[in-house]
Amino acid sequence: MRVTLLILAGCVIATRLPASPFTASETKTHDYFRSLCDYTVREKTHVEVIFTGGYYMRNLVAGYKIFGDKHYLDTAVTYADWVLSRQSERGYWQTGYGRIYLADTGSALGLFVVLYPHVDQGRKKQYLAAMQRYVDAIEHDRLIRPSGALDVGLKTDASGAATVPYDQDYTTSSSLTGGEIFTWMYHATKREKYREIAYGTQKWILSTMRKDGVIPYNHPGGKSDLRIKGNPKNDFMLWENSPYLNSAYVGEGLLSFDLYCGRSDWQQELRAKVKPHIDFVLKTQNADGTWAPPSNWDQKRSPGIINFLIWYYQHVEPDPRIPRATRKFEAFILNPENGRKFGMVNVGATPDPKDRSAVNAYDCVTGLTGRALADIIQPGVDARW
Repeated sequence: MRVTLLILAGCVIATRLPASPFTASETKTHDYFRSLCDYTVREKTHVEVIFTGGYYMRNLVAGYKIFGDKHYLDTAVTYADWVLSRQSERGYWQTGYGRIYLADTGSALGLFVVLYPHVDQGRKKQYLAAMQRYVDAIEHDRLIRPSGALDVGLKTDASGAATVPYDQDYTTSSSLTGGEIFTWMYHATKREKYREIAYGTQKWILSTMRKDGVIPYNHPGGKSDLRIKGNPKNDFMLWENSPYLNSAYVGEGLLSFDLYCGRSDWQQELRAKVKPHIDFVLKTQNADGTWAPPSNWDQKRSPGIINFLIWYYQHVEPDPRIPRATRKFEAFILNPENGRKFGMVNVGATPDPKDRSAVNAYDCVTGLTGRALADIIQPGVDARW
């Protein structure tokens, strides 16, 4: 048994929860995650790239739930206030690197989702109003594709202003905005159309899955596209270049939809369809507990696989391979030398500051790993609405 903290009406109450089956080093992982939250408060209170900032702050919300440290919550709320101020009149957000992507926006707005139960009524209204403007803009600009997928986002002109859609089904926008944000909009408003849009995105993603469980990654801007047939370079980018970052993001959207869509028939349909993908992920975990080749861009987004597997174990099938997989990853990341090589900036990973993509990648792996560790400690805490 383990003691954790329950926050009710501003009071912190100690309560006992069953031991997590996903950790072999509970005390060490607790300490590591708390040090990551403390690092975030010291070093990452303002992150221009909204999706990396969103994950850092979502870690702090989970840290508040686990440890009861209100400073974590206050830091996340302050960052969310800044994100609110960055919404354009059209309803979108700049990513922080000159693009308007629905994928990155979904990651960032996930912060509003997890903060919503913990903020005052004024902020609740602001969060909902901002999300409403965002989904209204998506519908107005016809970014919901005939397939059920969401488009990449909007192209921009030389000044950074939004212009026209990319005209491409995109896996990650369908996961993070489609599966997560549209599901939350249904959860918050009970408007049926939002649940149907969310279902359409998840059904499309799983319809693209190969028999071996690999889900293709449609790279935005023409790097790969499911509409292109017989092109080896395109096929490589679709199926081999990014399967694990794709799994992490697909999992984030799918588990959100599953937990909050409120329709058992859709839940059972998607749970059955995703099983080959779960098998693929479990079979291809590296011996050291990671996924994807070391130092590969694909690896930098892979920690979210942990959250996906924990959801599957808790809500679909208690596959004994899953706790073994989470414990292997846990053992890997608790070793500081491994963490530095993996890209954890909180233990001293130092990318070249001149390489903006590397900085973003390291921030990304750090934030996503925190999200995974939170669920290892307290299963499901990251996606508790």
